[in-house]
Parts: sequence; C-alpha cells; structure tokens
Amino acid sequence: MKRTFLRRWVFAVTAGEAIGFIIPAAVGGSLALAEAPSFVVYPAMILAGACEGILLGLGQSIGFGSSVPRSAWVTATAAGAALAWSLGMLPSTIVGFDLGSLSTLLWVGMGAVLLLVSIPTLQWLVLRRAVPGSFRWIPINAGAWAAGILWTVAPSPFIDENTAPPVLLGSYVLPGILMAATVATLTGFAAKRVVLAAEAAAEWAQQRHPTA
Repeated sequence: MKRTFLRRWVFAVTAGEAIGFIIPAAVGGSLALAEAPSFVVYPAMILAGACEGILLGLGQSIGFGSSVPRSAWVTATAAGAALAWSLGMLPSTIVGFDLGSLSTLLWVGMGAVLLLVSIPTLQWLVLRRAVPGSFRWIPINAGAWAAGILWTVAPSPFIDENTAPPVLLGSYVLPGILMAATVATLTGFAAKRVVLAAEAAAEWAQQRHPTA
C-alpha cells in the first residue's frame, strides 16, 4: 500500500502542479512581451497563481483520496497560491525597490518566509479538522517548496528580452515540471502519514460510536 500511495501521490501532484504552473508562466510571458504596466501584471499574475493553486489542490486531493475534503482543500490551496504570488510579485510592483538596504533585506526575508508557508498553512486549516497533530505539514511543505522553487530561477541567467517566445515559455515550463516533481516527492511521506492518521482517527471514531 505504501508504494502504491507514493506512486499515486507523486504522479497526481506532479501533474497538477506542472500543468498549473503553465498558466502563470504563459500569462507572465505574454504580459512581458506586451510590456504591460505593473497595475495590470500584478492582479493578472495573482489570478493566474490562483488557477495554478486549483490544479495543485486537485492533484493533491486525488493523491489523498478520501482523507481530505476535496472542495475545501482545493479552495484553501488556491487561496494560498494567490497569496504566495501576491507576495512574490510585490517587489516588482514597488517603485524604486532596492535591495541595497538592510531593512529592505529583512522585509524581503520575512516575505519569503510568508510565501513559503502560505499554501501549507491554509491547507493545514482544512487538514487539522480531519487529522489531529498535523501541524508538521506546514514546515515539511515549506521546505519542499523552498527546494522546488530553486528550479524556477535557474533559467534567469540565460534569458532576456531578446529571447524568442517559444524558448522563453519552454525555459519556464521545464523547470516548472522539475519543481512540481520535487515538491511531490519531498511531501510524499508526510502525505502518507496524513492518510494513516486520518484512517486511524476514523477507526477510533467508529469504535466509540458504532453504527447500529
């Protein structure tokens, strides 16, 4: 069962996040080519990020099976992804933003931490209702996202405004797939513990309140 669950989880989460990431990648690339102003880019990317979150949440809920309520999980994941994108895009919308000062670096550091915990924290608000002691979901997922996001910054030194659109899109789609696979793999065992805990809680409740 363990191997079956992990295979299902990794495949479903990788597919959901990889497909979902194409949406903000395509939207961001299109807006960059169109030289859209920041007041257009910012909300558009937040909306695209929410769409990514919907697909990620759907993939994770498929991986979890019946252990988590699908609609609540997908909604929480979409909201967390929208929050993450709003934090990630914020520096590019601030006029005169400069990393040269210590105070700015501190704010960026705090923002980065909030970005990493945004999705798993909102997911945990759903998870804690079904699985006691599931708070570890937050740090495990934050660490997985910290590792996975590194793939998305890898193309930056090799692309610029002269990069052809197909190459530009591909340079983010492939890292997006690698990010998705990294997050899915690193969260697999935590997800398995969630399922086992949910099953144990359900069995305990059944024993205390058996049906007639």
